[in-house]
Amino acid sequence: MAYVSWNKGLNKKNHPGLAKIAKARSKRNNFAQWQKNHPIKYASLHKSSELAEFYGTMLGDGCIEKFARTEKLSVSFNSKETQHIRHVKKMISDIFLKEPAAQIRNYSHCINLTLYQKNLSSRLKFPTGEKQLHPLGIPHWIRENEKFLIKCLKGLFETDGDWVIDKKYGTNVMKFTNVIPELLKDVHKSLIGLGFTAHLGKRRVTISRKSETKKFAEMIKFRLY
Repeated sequence: MAYVSWNKGLNKKNHPGLAKIAKARSKRNNFAQWQKNHPIKYASLHKSSELAEFYGTMLGDGCIEKFARTEKLSVSFNSKETQHIRHVKKMISDIFLKEPAAQIRNYSHCINLTLYQKNLSSRLKFPTGEKQLHPLGIPHWIRENEKFLIKCLKGLFETDGDWVIDKKYGTNVMKFTNVIPELLKDVHKSLIGLGFTAHLGKRRVTISRKSETKKFAEMIKFRLY
């Protein structure tokens, strides 16, 4: 015996169930068209000390991934950096008006703060994908303002920086490590411009004079963990 569909010969005009389904579909289609005609518009990000610090944080341990309908911003941390995580979480909330989610990586001591939102890359002027594939550096709007620059350096050094103090061997070094040549050059040039004796290496920039490391740490309010 051949199978006959239950709704053969029925339509929305003569069957209440089909009329209900058609009405629901119509609403969905109308809303989809409304969304298409009324895309969400995000305001440009206001240039500020907080944005400058966050940009430095992104240059250090952040990235943006692009998806079909949205973008994902991520910043990675060691799970022990509880103060730093809270601080960056607040920055993200202040800047993007949305609280990021905290994701714990399995089998590691790493936590990611993540935020999904459209047009993150274009608004932040930060590329999507792997950072080392782009000639990233410190933006002009930050470098031309000393207050912004100091905040950006704070973001950079608190992600990819380290303060090494070894009393036994008399070592007292502030160093920034990264693989992007343009960024290393910008950090080196910025430190020189701020009056520090900085040294540029292949993958790091260092300040090794004891008096200067302390001065720089105090200047950026370097966060010890």
